[in-house]
Amino acid sequence: MRIDDATDQQVKTLVAVAKNLRDKYKDELESKKEKGRALLRRPDFLWHELLVSYSTWGGISRNESMITDKNKNQQITYAELKNLSNEDRVNRLRQIMKDAKIHYYKKKAPMLARCFEKIEELGGLEQANAMLLNKKCAAEMTGFFNDFPGIGPKYANNIMMDCYHPLFHEKIALDSRIRSVSNELRLNLKRYSDHENFYLNIAKEAGIEGWELDRLIFEHRDEFLNALRSSVEP
Repeated sequence: MRIDDATDQQVKTLVAVAKNLRDKYKDELESKKEKGRALLRRPDFLWHELLVSYSTWGGISRNESMITDKNKNQQITYAELKNLSNEDRVNRLRQIMKDAKIHYYKKKAPMLARCFEKIEELGGLEQANAMLLNKKCAAEMTGFFNDFPGIGPKYANNIMMDCYHPLFHEKIALDSRIRSVSNELRLNLKRYSDHENFYLNIAKEAGIEGWELDRLIFEHRDEFLNALRSSVEP
C-alpha cells in the first residue's frame, strides 16, 4: 500500500494532524519514552510484557487490575509461578484473570502457562531476556516470539515498542485504534506490512517517528478521526 493510494486530502489531513499532535503532546510522548527505557531495565521484562499482552488482548481496559493490583500481580510473578506445578500454574493464572475480568480467561490461562514453559525451555527468565535483547535486528526480535502462543506480529511489535527499543522507533503495532483510522479512510489493506508501511509513510511525511504516530493514534484516535471527518466536503 503506497501513500498515494489514499486521497491527497486524506494524506494531507493525517500528516497535518500528526504534526500538530506531536507538538501538542510532546511532553507526554517524551514521558512514555523514558518509562519505556526504564521498562527495558526490568529483570522480568519479558514475563511482564507477556502478562500485559495477554491482559490487553480483547480490550485494554481489562488489564488494569491484573497488572496494577499489587496483591493480584504478586501471585503471578515469574518467581511465584515457578514454585507451582503446571496444573496449579494454569489454575492460578485462570483465577487471577477471572478476578480481574480479563476477556477469554479460560482460553488465555493455559496459553500463558505455555509461554512460561517456553521461557523455562530457553533456560529461564534471565536467559530468555538476554536472548531476546541480544538479537541484532527488529525482524529477529519479533521472530523470537514465533513460538509464544498468542503473540503475533502486532503484539511482538508492541512489546518492543513499549520499551522504546531503538530498533522499533520506525515500527507500527496495528491495533484496533489504528485499524479504525484505516476504516475511516476506507483503505483495503490485506498484508500487515502494507498496513504498517502506509502509516510509516505518513509519519515520514509529518517528520515524526513511526513510534510517535503509533502512540498518538493509540492515545488520541478521536482527534484523528474528527479531523478526517471534518475534511470531507459535504
